[in-house]
Amino acid sequence: MKCQVNPRYMEQLYSFYSPFYEYVFGKLLGPGRRKAFKYVPRRPDQQVLEIGVGPGSTLDFYPPRTKLVGIDISRAMIERAREKAANINSGCRFDLHVMDATHLDFPDNHFDLVMAAYVITTVQDPHTVCREIHRVVKPGGQIIAVNHTRSQNGSLWGRVEDVMAPVFVRIGFTTDLDVIRVMKDAGISVYQTVPCNLLNTGRIIMGTKQ
Repeated sequence: MKCQVNPRYMEQLYSFYSPFYEYVFGKLLGPGRRKAFKYVPRRPDQQVLEIGVGPGSTLDFYPPRTKLVGIDISRAMIERAREKAANINSGCRFDLHVMDATHLDFPDNHFDLVMAAYVITTVQDPHTVCREIHRVVKPGGQIIAVNHTRSQNGSLWGRVEDVMAPVFVRIGFTTDLDVIRVMKDAGISVYQTVPCNLLNTGRIIMGTKQ
């Protein structure tokens, strides 16, 4: 049985993390975020959705004149992201909202790119989140997820991840989810994965909508 994620607990936990998130998790997870932006097209005026924008850890990385919509379930995180966005002069437009990733308030086929860094293993219903990502991205648009994903079935490390999942979910994420499989099940065509972070424990997972 997969470890269950409580959305109310996650909202409260990440609101608690908001004052010091970048000082702790930013150091641990920042390398994956920065590496992911090597794969972001540098086209002006592209429409981008970032799910789980947090305190705005990635806002400095977007190419000039990006039209970014960022969402997060935590109001405290969004408030910090808005403060950061107000001090960035890159020509980007930042539109930041408190929103549940399982119910994206955007039309179908709307975004050129959807970015989801360290989100899919923090939500109660990752399949719905991935289906929503697939719905709102344009055909041929790009999807980039940065995340831990469970090791292959039958592997020793995969069994360790299963055992440790209830511990790590208290910290803010689960380790027993095969993120790549969930993305594929949602209709996302995954075409490349790149290791990232300390000891290559994370993956940059790139996909598209056919």
